[in-house]
Amino acid sequence: MGKGECILRELLYDEASYAIGVDIGGTKVFIAIADDEGNIILKEKVKSSPDVAEIIRAIDDCIRKLNIDCGKIKGIGVGVPGMVNSKEGIVIDSPSLKWGNLRLKDIFLEHYKTAIELKNDVNLALIGERCYGGNDSDNMFYIAIGTGVGSAIIADGKIIEGFGYLAGEIGYFLGKEDMMPGKVNGFLEFGTFERKISGSALTLEGLKFGYSPQELFLQYRNHNPKVKPVIEEFALQLAIAIANGVSLLNPERVVIGGGVAESLDCIIDKIREHVANFTPVATRIELSKLGGEAGALGGIACFLKHQN
Repeated sequence: MGKGECILRELLYDEASYAIGVDIGGTKVFIAIADDEGNIILKEKVKSSPDVAEIIRAIDDCIRKLNIDCGKIKGIGVGVPGMVNSKEGIVIDSPSLKWGNLRLKDIFLEHYKTAIELKNDVNLALIGERCYGGNDSDNMFYIAIGTGVGSAIIADGKIIEGFGYLAGEIGYFLGKEDMMPGKVNGFLEFGTFERKISGSALTLEGLKFGYSPQELFLQYRNHNPKVKPVIEEFALQLAIAIANGVSLLNPERVVIGGGVAESLDCIIDKIREHVANFTPVATRIELSKLGGEAGALGGIACFLKHQN
């Protein structure tokens, strides 16, 4: 069984055998396959591509590795970074993949002939966090920091997608310093907030010192004075966004996930301290236990019956 208090027992269909979760990121694609009891039987990470055919080939390779009959796959949950119309199965805007108005669900349906759930990657990660990560709160603000930045909101047990399915696009948050010529938010581009705290932003900062994002945090742990201002500014900007979200949403928990979150244990206390100073609205701030795997596990959970 997967970890967490949300115990996954059986697929929505009695005859189902497998469910697949696919988290398509800007730099990598994470694929997971589960059996009919929710046990994860395969995890695979491959390089991402804007070419949908390449992504499908990677999924097919995973299916072949397990010698699975495609007729026994009852569903594939797919997460994509950016703006996604989950009802129509359309990727409206995905800057990291340079996709716009792409009918991705139809492409998957044509190839796999099975049920497809297409969602924003962070909404899918929130589902994974609830079912596999032990964070089963009905009021949660989930922030994913990977190549870009996004968030998902669950209020009174319901995921909030918003009019036009665009709720949670915190990558477009603005600060006063952003109100200057040349700093604008537009489709197919990273937002102003993403340019400050995403993995892509950290990569650019790291180039100044010859470090990767992971190495920046390692150097911070080792008290390297050169990287200290970079990491502390990162923590401050993230804390401001969290505090604003907490004041607006009053969540029981804030969970920080995504690939970058795997390096944030050295500053999580600082983030908590900032947030407590920035808003009187109390909340719990935690790092995801699933890291970059939450999205794919959420894709699986879309096709699993669960009971708390």
